[in-house]
Amino acid sequence: MPELSQLSHAEKVFFAGSIRAVMLADGSIQDAELKDLDRIYRNLDFHDYEQCLDEFEENAPDEDSFMKEAARITNPATQDLILKTIYELTVQNGAPEDSQEGIFMKLTRLWEKR
Repeated sequence: MPELSQLSHAEKVFFAGSIRAVMLADGSIQDAELKDLDRIYRNLDFHDYEQCLDEFEENAPDEDSFMKEAARITNPATQDLILKTIYELTVQNGAPEDSQEGIFMKLTRLWEKR
């Protein structure tokens, strides 16, 4: 699996947007999610997360544009890193919310990971 430093800028931008989408999918952000996000920042050394997220939100303000951006992520190792990370976020409090699992499943199907 690649390290964050090996991702292109566009891949990092989508990665940041994916993290945010999962965190907001259930309509609220829990303390556990914030702790997980902090852990992700540290473990991945994702110091420019906020800048990448700002760029993502400008380019992909809705689900259709989110999926168009997802389709541009063609590197299988990058796809795996994104899926692994968002899966961890979806299960941090036990069973994932349907909305959170939906994002994970949509990306899994799009990237043909099943």
